[in-house]
Amino acid sequence: MQRCNMTRGLLAAALVCGSASTALATTVVQLSDADMARQSELIVTGRCAGLRSEWVGRDLVTVATIEVGESLKGDAAATIQVALPGGIDADRRFPIAVTWPGAPRIAAGEEVFLFLVDDAGLDRPVIAGFAQGKFTIVADENGQKVATQDLGGLTLVDEGRGRAVGRARAIPLSDLEQRVRETLGRDAGRR
Repeated sequence: MQRCNMTRGLLAAALVCGSASTALATTVVQLSDADMARQSELIVTGRCAGLRSEWVGRDLVTVATIEVGESLKGDAAATIQVALPGGIDADRRFPIAVTWPGAPRIAAGEEVFLFLVDDAGLDRPVIAGFAQGKFTIVADENGQKVATQDLGGLTLVDEGRGRAVGRARAIPLSDLEQRVRETLGRDAGRR
């Protein structure tokens, strides 16, 4: 009897470990910059002024306070709060941390370009397309601003081509802004 229980315990542990190892990526529909521009209620650049985790119902989220530098779409206040999946609750007897593979992350002080959609359940905007709608703005070796995107942890599904694992890309910030403005201008002209 003892051996049977131990075997069941090992089998259960193997199932848990096996299922955990397959959860290394999140699958999302691949969106172009134009798709995200059309879907977004707000498109902004700014700097993260602070981060805090909070519970929204049974979901732990990180709230990033963004000091808006420019709004390319929508009427953004000078400061907005953006909800990110996961967070840390260190105030419990047993602290809890929740992470999502491929979820957007923002660091304090980071300069960002964000495609944002409303989420009524969270009562604040979230990033469009999971990590696809978040770019980090950095200066290249010539001092020019570049928007970098890290899609690691995402499996992207493109209806025409199948699946692809997310990867990093970089684009001059001015090119990304121009693409967004052109998309929004074309869409406004069609109405």
